[in-house]
Amino acid sequence: MPTQSDDAVNINEVCDVNPFGPVALEAAYRESEDWLDQLCRYLYDNYCELCRFFARELPQLRVTHLEGTYLVWVDIRPLGMGADELTERLLNHGRVQVNSGTMYGTDGFIRLNIACPRAQMMEGLRRIKNVIKQEI
Repeated sequence: MPTQSDDAVNINEVCDVNPFGPVALEAAYRESEDWLDQLCRYLYDNYCELCRFFARELPQLRVTHLEGTYLVWVDIRPLGMGADELTERLLNHGRVQVNSGTMYGTDGFIRLNIACPRAQMMEGLRRIKNVIKQEI
């Protein structure tokens, strides 16, 4: 007899493999090296553009070295405010969402996702700058 949790899994269809899934997975492993190389270059270019933006517009904040991901840490300690406070202000006043370092056990840092179109990232960075410039 199915349990309530079995029903929830079946309702949300998380137990069944999509028939296209195995084919897509095989294609990704066999035929996507060029796409992956292009994606990695694009993400690295986003990171470089983000670094240039911070150096030019918010030089008091240090961007950490990118370590094989699309998530970038920014040291906000020079602002004199906690990561939760800045994260809340960015969301409420700049309409941009970042992750507070306190989610990961450390205050004084925010985490930005750069896996997006460059124009979208740049708009988010301009909003971040506008909020921070109002605060200092």
